[in-house]
Amino acid sequence: MPDPASGPSEQASQFAAIRDHARSAVIGLARGRGAEFTTRPMVPDSDLTVRDLEPLDGARAARDIELGARHAAREYIRTAREAGHSWDQIGHALEVIPNADADQVGLTVAQAAYTYAAGSPHTDTAVRYGRSFLWRCRSATRRSAIAACGTAARRRPDPGPGAARPGSSQSGCTPTEPPPSCSRPDART
Repeated sequence: MPDPASGPSEQASQFAAIRDHARSAVIGLARGRGAEFTTRPMVPDSDLTVRDLEPLDGARAARDIELGARHAAREYIRTAREAGHSWDQIGHALEVIPNADADQVGLTVAQAAYTYAAGSPHTDTAVRYGRSFLWRCRSATRRSAIAACGTAARRRPDPGPGAARPGSSQSGCTPTEPPPSCSRPDART
């Protein structure tokens, strides 16, 4: 994101560079899929033309890049939570703005960051089951217990701002926490 301390012209340049990188990624993905290129007027009723992706191929590739970037952002947010960063710190790093959209009306920066990561609280699934953001328990004790049980790294729900940070004594994942009992008879020692 552009540096908010920079002036308007510098921010415009930074946004232009971000758009150029995104457009290059879209074109690269579409080209890799064998998308068609077409020549179209630069603006309506113009003799000037531009060579570009077929619009639907471009739109599909742009949407796929958007979804991929969102997935990558969530993984970085997960890693930040595992490293002990608060939702407020994550929100400031993401430069989320409370009240920026309907899902964030009246939220704090921390709550807006959680909504970005965990999704809207207004979906049918969230209304029925609640929302949570999963993170991996990384303590040495938990890792040894997981290895003993032969299971994948356990993910723990993060109910959002106001809840304990991963690694805190209230989070259920601390280096001094006793290992969970293993339900696999062949893995017990």
